[in-house]
Amino acid sequence: MTLSLFGAAVVPSLLILWYFRNRDLHPEPRSVVMRTFWYGVVITVPAALGEHFETRLFALVSDASPLAASLNSAFLCAALIEELLKFWVLWSYASKTQAFDEPMDGIVYGVTASLGFATLENILYVSQHGMGTAVVRAVMAVPGHAAWGAVMGYYVGQSRFGDPALRVNQVFLGLAVPIVLHGLYDFPLMWVDKDAQAKGAFGWMLILPVAVVIGSWWFAVRQVRRLRADQEGGRFAPVAVEDTTDNRVARQPVGRTLVQWVKIAIGGLLATWGGLITLGIALGVAVGDNKAQDLTKLAIGTAIIGLLPLLAGAALFASGVRRPAAA
Repeated sequence: MTLSLFGAAVVPSLLILWYFRNRDLHPEPRSVVMRTFWYGVVITVPAALGEHFETRLFALVSDASPLAASLNSAFLCAALIEELLKFWVLWSYASKTQAFDEPMDGIVYGVTASLGFATLENILYVSQHGMGTAVVRAVMAVPGHAAWGAVMGYYVGQSRFGDPALRVNQVFLGLAVPIVLHGLYDFPLMWVDKDAQAKGAFGWMLILPVAVVIGSWWFAVRQVRRLRADQEGGRFAPVAVEDTTDNRVARQPVGRTLVQWVKIAIGGLLATWGGLITLGIALGVAVGDNKAQDLTKLAIGTAIIGLLPLLAGAALFASGVRRPAAA
């Protein structure tokens, strides 16, 4: 993959993340944002495995017709699995940190987790299909993931800081609405790709993904402006938190050293490499015909060139992100 392709795959996510983070009057700690983004990257592995096995599980239903296959792929396979994992990152990690102390934080962290996922997914697509795909995904898929993350985060924020009587409803909407929007985005694209007749008769449906992305962004920007107005009006005035530890205990801010930045860079690259190797081998085993002795060799090889770099990289990255507490 060339440097230009890599930049085309990564830059859209970074620009969108910059936009949402800078709309927050009380910016979130970089360490928590980076961890949330990294967890979003990591969930691409279970998402890919889950989608592969879901497709195999529902193969009989999907083989019945291109329409059934497209509905399954769009709503159950892609939308449900991917948005559920993003929600898990937002709900189980980001919303439990001390930094998550006002409704706007839900949007910031929802976007961050979604863009972590979208970035690695984008790198994989662009490396296979080139600059044309990079351009299309830069204006459609990546903004779509970000907007659905913002919608998810908005409802999670409302569940935390809104009317307690509506908490369950807000959590439900935080998961259900992104799934529906994601599915509506994917379905027409998958249907016309699987069915030549549908492309001729229902080609007009290709306007739906554009409408979904525009509508999702309209909702996200509208809520960001409203929550920013609440911040400027003094409705929310959280205590500044420069950093948080993994156990959610605040610490005094300490500058990050050059060594820590090197750890972050090397650890992130090493973990991403190990994760991709592990994922590739796992998918190869799942779809291939391997003998028992081959599986043993693959397991040993995967541990050496995949799992060990993944774990070592994750530990190195976490060490770099974690700032030492002030004495």
